[in-house]
Amino acid sequence: MIGWLRALPGRLRDVPIRRKLTVVMLASTAVALLVSGTALIGYAWAAARAAARADLESVSHIAADSTTAALAFRDAAAAGELLSALNAKPDIEMACLYAAEDGEPPILFAGHVPGRAQPCPAQPGAAGVREQLGRLEAIRAVQQGGDRIGWLLVVQNLAPLQRNLSVQITITLAILAASFLVSLSIAWAMQPALAGPILGLAAVARRVSESRDYSLRARKYGDDEVGHLVDDFNLMLEQIAHRDRELGHARDALAEQVADKSRANLELREALLRLQETQAQLVQSERLASLGGLVAGVAHEINTPVGVGVTAASTLEDRTREIEHMYQQQLLRRSDLERFVTVARESSQIILRNLQRAADLIHSFKQVAVDQSSGERRRFHVKGYIEEVLLSLAPKTKKSGHSVQVECPDDLELDSYPGAFAQILTNFVSNSLLHGYPDPALRGTIRIQVHRDGDHVVLRYSDDGAGIAEEHLKRIYDPFFTTKRGAGGSGLGLHIVYNLVHQLLGGTIDARSAPGRGTEFTVRFPAAPRSPSS
Repeated sequence: MIGWLRALPGRLRDVPIRRKLTVVMLASTAVALLVSGTALIGYAWAAARAAARADLESVSHIAADSTTAALAFRDAAAAGELLSALNAKPDIEMACLYAAEDGEPPILFAGHVPGRAQPCPAQPGAAGVREQLGRLEAIRAVQQGGDRIGWLLVVQNLAPLQRNLSVQITITLAILAASFLVSLSIAWAMQPALAGPILGLAAVARRVSESRDYSLRARKYGDDEVGHLVDDFNLMLEQIAHRDRELGHARDALAEQVADKSRANLELREALLRLQETQAQLVQSERLASLGGLVAGVAHEINTPVGVGVTAASTLEDRTREIEHMYQQQLLRRSDLERFVTVARESSQIILRNLQRAADLIHSFKQVAVDQSSGERRRFHVKGYIEEVLLSLAPKTKKSGHSVQVECPDDLELDSYPGAFAQILTNFVSNSLLHGYPDPALRGTIRIQVHRDGDHVVLRYSDDGAGIAEEHLKRIYDPFFTTKRGAGGSGLGLHIVYNLVHQLLGGTIDARSAPGRGTEFTVRFPAAPRSPSS
């Protein structure tokens, strides 16, 4: 029973509340009725046994006193008549009187066994009252003047008592059953009053959950705890409805803000695209301008050997015309021919030397210009290519009077992008000439060092010019940042260098400088960089 009661809450967890209330009320009533019925039946049985025991002791006491004289005078007939008086109690099965002699066992003296064939036992047994085999036996000493003269055995049948108890149990069970039915009726009748408000509250909660209609309200049936719960539930619905309206307004406002942000983001993306296109065009313009400056410088540089060659050729032409005239007039002398041969030889050497100089300049310019414009990848010797780049930059460096020192192994060969390499060196040199040496009277030294470091190549470029202020050093790679605005600086030179090193060569660049102590750039990139498309 206790285990079943402990398991009852778990079994009722998913049961509807109506049935749950009914089960709880019926279980409580059944337990109460069962406990009370069991107590009543137990009490009735104990009381009946106690009454039967007391009655038997009283009967045996009276019978023992009444048979004392008959036993003392050994009048068996009188003793039998006295014992037959017990017929008035139909539940007495037998009454046996025993004579007791000193030192001798008791002897059956008289007996009364109404309607039974079973005789009295030969010995009465020990004194006292005991129950066995559905009978109650009382053994009492018969005394005269304080001396025991015999024993009296009275046996009472408990069957009538048990029948009466069975009837009482039947009546009690009938009363319990009737009480249980009454409790069931009461529980069934009380269900609406107890479960109705809770079920109504649950129905409203389900409708609110399904429809999201927070204007619904639960009905209040009373001012008890359930009524307070209904009030709190309705108040909660009102607060949720208020917050839902506020959330709706906030959601609408947020939607408008999102739409505004989306339009603004679209405009920003369009502006960014235009800015990127403009920046790309400016970068391309800067590269073309650098290439244009290179063209102008090379053209100026080529003009000198070409002019010398033209002058030498003109002189040779004049001398040839004079010799021809003298030969036609037959005025040609040996000394004139020797002078002409000398002039022709010197003029030819001058023309050949200057034409070779112009050819070297054109070749260097052509190679560097093609590399910078095409951006193709190929194998090249680093030191020779640096010299070609410096040769194309010679008009600028010679005009400024600065010396350029190159330290690079003769056998260093790379499979990379020479155009990017040339553009980096060109921008470094142009940056030094424009920013590092603002005083034209100063003569500085530019140093270019290249060496192999494992699978990487390290290019260290340095000058001993004016240096860069600390607040400007962190911004030198920003596009359009320059301290020479309006004096030839576009702010794109080092920005182009940074993009070439990081994006095309796949390397890193580091700058160190201080005012008055020059500037040093360290570029580290793979000897065979991956293709940008990979």
